Amino acid sequence: MKIFELLRKVECGDMTLLYMKEGEKVMFTMVPAGMEAQIATHRRSLRKTLGCRGAVRALGCDFPAVRPESLVQFKAAGDAYWDNFSAGCTMRNSGSVDLLKFTGQKEENGAVVTSFADSRGLAVDHIVRHEAGKPCLEITTSIRNTGTGTVKLEYLASFSLGLLSPFQADDGSGCYRIHRCFSNWSAEGRLENRSVEELNMEMSWQGYGVRSLRFGERGSMPVRDFFPFLGFEDTAAGVTWGAMLDAVGSWELEAARSNDFFNLSGGLTDREFGGWTRELAPGETLTGPVATVSCVAGSVDALLPRLVARQEAFPVPEIDRDLPVIFNDWCTTWGRPTEKNLLPIAETLKDRGIRYFMLDAGWFQAEGDALSGVGDWNIGAGNYPGGLPAFTAKLRERGFIPGVWFEFEVATKDSKFFAEHPELLLHLDGEVLKSGPRSFLDFRRPEVVGHLAQKVIRFLKENGFGYIKVDYNAPTGFGCDGGDSPAEELRRHLEGVAEFFRRMRRELPELVIEICSSGGHRLSPAWMQLGTMASFSDAHESIEIPIIAANTARMIPMRHNQIWAVLHPDDDDRRLGYSLAAGMLGRLCLSGEVARLDARQQRLVDDAIAFYRKAVPAIRRGTIELRRDMNDAWTRPAGTQCFLRRGENQTLAVVHTFADSPETLRIPLKGETRIAAAFLPGGVTAEVARQELCLRNLAPFTGAALLLE
Repeated sequence: MKIFELLRKVECGDMTLLYMKEGEKVMFTMVPAGMEAQIATHRRSLRKTLGCRGAVRALGCDFPAVRPESLVQFKAAGDAYWDNFSAGCTMRNSGSVDLLKFTGQKEENGAVVTSFADSRGLAVDHIVRHEAGKPCLEITTSIRNTGTGTVKLEYLASFSLGLLSPFQADDGSGCYRIHRCFSNWSAEGRLENRSVEELNMEMSWQGYGVRSLRFGERGSMPVRDFFPFLGFEDTAAGVTWGAMLDAVGSWELEAARSNDFFNLSGGLTDREFGGWTRELAPGETLTGPVATVSCVAGSVDALLPRLVARQEAFPVPEIDRDLPVIFNDWCTTWGRPTEKNLLPIAETLKDRGIRYFMLDAGWFQAEGDALSGVGDWNIGAGNYPGGLPAFTAKLRERGFIPGVWFEFEVATKDSKFFAEHPELLLHLDGEVLKSGPRSFLDFRRPEVVGHLAQKVIRFLKENGFGYIKVDYNAPTGFGCDGGDSPAEELRRHLEGVAEFFRRMRRELPELVIEICSSGGHRLSPAWMQLGTMASFSDAHESIEIPIIAANTARMIPMRHNQIWAVLHPDDDDRRLGYSLAAGMLGRLCLSGEVARLDARQQRLVDDAIAFYRKAVPAIRRGTIELRRDMNDAWTRPAGTQCFLRRGENQTLAVVHTFADSPETLRIPLKGETRIAAAFLPGGVTAEVARQELCLRNLAPFTGAALLLE
């Protein structure tokens, strides 16, 4: 790659950042520290290749093997698309980028700022921040209008990581793989690993014709189809690069190439992919969402914890730092919680190591389904005979912190709010925006924020709640009405939503906030920063729970990863153990018919809670190794899964078997020599010998958890 001028080299922990320059374009790449000497001297021309040699001889021309691609990527309306058949495929390398002049680069306050400007007054700053000790960067791009006229933007990437791979001297045929992470309702976190050849992204014979893999989300559920993650691996060099976006709503990521090198970029959705444009008036500034970026000498399994490390540092209330157990009534009452049916459960669960007692959907309903009247938040007569504050006081007397469910961003069609205040709801094309029975409160409106400050924040204070589960169960689609494009107006609305979450934190510093969006549709870094923990999925008691939970534990901090363990009296020990062991993959949340379990079953629950408490240090911080010997079907799994969480002093091993599994399973270890604690229901036995963990007496659909030292 030693073909461009080196503008600056910056050491950031175990990463080396390289800024390269050609003309007015500045490129950005990074390599693991200590590997700079392995960077290849890259070819500049394709003139001697089989495909190009005839044209070169006949026309006296050349075909470049590399083209400089700027670390800043944006497009203003009216400026040219890139050539290379790019229109409709990518908005990278537009004429807007070609108009920029490099104005300088500086290091200040722990950041590297690279600046550009154009003749119409657009000033662009590319900002890279690194916190000492962190294995990742924070990158974003800001664009401000210093001119006299409004400029219509139709694309702005937060980051562009290029020159991939610097370790190959040519197009790296057979070396490159791209990683993405799929999601779906009750099917979160399927990691995809495909070669660029599989994706039809080989370079053309003359380097012309862009290859682009552009994907993302449009709307208010940022993890509905994909997690906002993209990885790129050079298998020959053994290095992987990647990024995660702080997405509250719509986002896009892109892997693209025209010549030898790949580029990764992403940020706000663009005009083509998400219908986004923004009128940037004189004096205005727009900043893209933060991208967490890293590289590692290793595979995607080594990359993911580096990207998640930034989320590990997000602040949480003091009351939650020991990762207490949760009880949630949803799979117990199924939307019919009342004082009458909840107090016996509280009596059963008191003094057993459970801190949060959650009233889920339907807590305010006297009749009808759990979602009728959402938006009004009026408590039905008779639900709590002495009043809700008296009921929460009874929970606190039993040692619980009461929690309550809200879906305060929406109003259902049978609510008074929907009927009486259509002006406070999002609209599209002049009509109230509806998704099934739900419509959406407009958080750009001060009246909405004031209304919810009373209905939610004041309610929490006056009724003794210390925990709120904020659910969100319908997507908006790509946008809503307003003065700018629908996609930009939706971005502004969702920033208002995020600001309301921040207000809850300011007014109630010890409030525990659970993020839920039909399970895992908001498992993005931005939402993890707004909440204390998150519902991993709506897979309440299905067979795939440990598979999904292991997936999400790699994409968000384990301390955020709240997992259902739904228990029933007709469950045998193996089924109970399967459910409870899955809860060890993050935050253990009990539900189901817990008050109807017999004494032996209750002891098994107590054993699980006691083990979980011992495992908390490893859950709180560590590295993950996930070993699977299984088929691809999550709802009909066969084989085994072993999840290893290596903490500072102990390793948490969570093992699940599925159909056609062996009776004995041997798991290679890395220095662990003894079992410090174990949760082994259903007659399973375990020992450590000869650098292996050996589990015996396994049967299909068994769960077990161990702490190793």
